Amino acid sequence: FAGTDPLVYIVVLNWTGREAPLACLRSVEQVWNERTKGIVVDNGSTDGTPDAVRTAFAAVEVLETGQNLGFTGGNNIGLRFALDRGADYVLLLNNDTVVDPRFLPEMLTIATVSEEIGFVSPKIYFLDPPDLLWFAGARFSTWTGHGRVIGYREPDRGQYDNVRTIDRPCGCAVLVSRRLCREAGLMDDRLFLYVDEVEWMLRARKYGFKACFAPKAKVWHKVSASVGRESHPDAFYYGVRNTLHALDTHAPCETLILRYFRELSVTSVHLAALLLSSAPKVDGLRAIRQGLADYRRGTFGKRGRGISGAHPSRP
Repeated sequence: FAGTDPLVYIVVLNWTGREAPLACLRSVEQVWNERTKGIVVDNGSTDGTPDAVRTAFAAVEVLETGQNLGFTGGNNIGLRFALDRGADYVLLLNNDTVVDPRFLPEMLTIATVSEEIGFVSPKIYFLDPPDLLWFAGARFSTWTGHGRVIGYREPDRGQYDNVRTIDRPCGCAVLVSRRLCREAGLMDDRLFLYVDEVEWMLRARKYGFKACFAPKAKVWHKVSASVGRESHPDAFYYGVRNTLHALDTHAPCETLILRYFRELSVTSVHLAALLLSSAPKVDGLRAIRQGLADYRRGTFGKRGRGISGAHPSRP
């Protein structure tokens, strides 16, 4: 970057819950400077969040979508805004996180090693207890559709302190390069929610990009460590539909029989996750069945408001 620090925009997506983004921004505020800017994309909140952010953080740009565009649509608004203003990197950060003061420099140290590194995700902990890991990398099988988060619910004893490539980044906190956005495109708006980072990673691989894990970059996520990983039926709907779509698009099966067995595998993975979760079982089963049916029909967007979406967005 010709002797200057890269220009980074931090995008915090919000949908209701005013206190969460304010707490997140208070922790992020310590890393802002002339080369690090903040954006809040508000996905149609009705609780006064946009005005509260403007009042508390005058330097933060607030973009109001006026409606819930989902995780993918809302983040794409922020990505386009940042890229239009010359961002070299964009950091997508959940509104229910707090960050270590050194998290961004540690991520940039890894991201700037090679142009092939398109994604960098930090080490993410539960907020309570703060030494319990939530994400230390991930594995994902394009054959079975099974994904596994490395380190989930393990105490951090330094067992994941090595920088390494990972099968996918974590959408909760991910640094994305301008080059990846330009060449591989932005998030797929059609997915709306869940599995978005898997689809993005599989697509980016075709352009020669990889994802890396930054163990010295630390983020804490406000999720409960005492319940199942997903407790809402929508998680199973989007999980089935979007996983099958991502695999069919980027790792298609050669025969109908193989495609059938992969559908069975993805469905089985989500059924097992449902049984281990706190989600209502009947509602969860309906969600899995609907996700499979909508995938087969090519129905995307928000659950219950299906659309035949366009291809992944370009910046």
